[in-house]
Amino acid sequence: MSDHTDRTVHRGLLLGALVCAVLLIVGYFVLVGTSWGHQLDDDAYFGRKALSRKVIKLDADMLDLVSKAALVLAAVALIAIAALRRCTFIGVIAVVGFACAVMGAEVLKDKLPWRPLVPNDGLLERHLQAESYPSGHATIGTSLALSLILVSSSRWRPWLAVAAGCLSATFATAVLFAGWHRPSDALGALAWSGLCMTMAAAFAVRLGGRPRPATAHASRAVLGSVASGMLVAGATWLIAATAAPAYPYGDLPFFVLTGLIIAGAFSLIAWYGWQLRAVDWPADRTPYSLRSKLSSTSRLSDRLPTPRTTTPGRE
Repeated sequence: MSDHTDRTVHRGLLLGALVCAVLLIVGYFVLVGTSWGHQLDDDAYFGRKALSRKVIKLDADMLDLVSKAALVLAAVALIAIAALRRCTFIGVIAVVGFACAVMGAEVLKDKLPWRPLVPNDGLLERHLQAESYPSGHATIGTSLALSLILVSSSRWRPWLAVAAGCLSATFATAVLFAGWHRPSDALGALAWSGLCMTMAAAFAVRLGGRPRPATAHASRAVLGSVASGMLVAGATWLIAATAAPAYPYGDLPFFVLTGLIIAGAFSLIAWYGWQLRAVDWPADRTPYSLRSKLSSTSRLSDRLPTPRTTTPGRE
């Protein structure tokens, strides 16, 4: 990439990674490490009962489809897309970032402690009375959505972010609706996925990025993501309100945190696509930065004077 574009995109991605890291840490200490956070988290979890049983079963069935074979298939699909675009090197980076996010989520769940702080903690299901931050399934859905944007064409990224936002929001809310995780786990998964895949994008831009004209009307795609997020949140609230006409005040934490999860998913994906809207990958296996250095070295050698050689006896 040109030096100016390289610095701008790279700096923006690193700043985004820093924000994701801060949100991951703050979310853990506030929602998992305090009594106030536990109470809010528990109230939101129990508020999911406002949903109809059909929605809960549908989300549970969708989550059951995630398996090791499905993860391998997702990785193969990412490599295949990158190979078709003749940027296999970027596909490898995307798969490594995706794998780090998925495996890292499992490590964090084992290392970040959880302990009961409020009486309602004892009412949680047994699998939730333990370490579960961040959610592994929400991490899979979000990091996969970000990986698809990374390997896609720059002209489609802002628009693809709308569909990818739906994928991320679906997984992040499904783990709550199905009762597999607390809301804090889904929020932590968004931050962790953003951290891993933003670092992967920064690495890809540094090694293999090249400037491209920014997509026309990219701002419309961002507005589309915002509108989609509002639509998904509104549909969720409408379904819940229909299932529970009384609309008890106790369900308010559920609606608030669900809206925050949906807004976070769409915001993260839209920002990611916006950051990468003016960068694409070279159509060969040689990283662009390395190729530029080789080209500069070649031009420099052409400018150097060629030493004269003399034959003995003809001086």
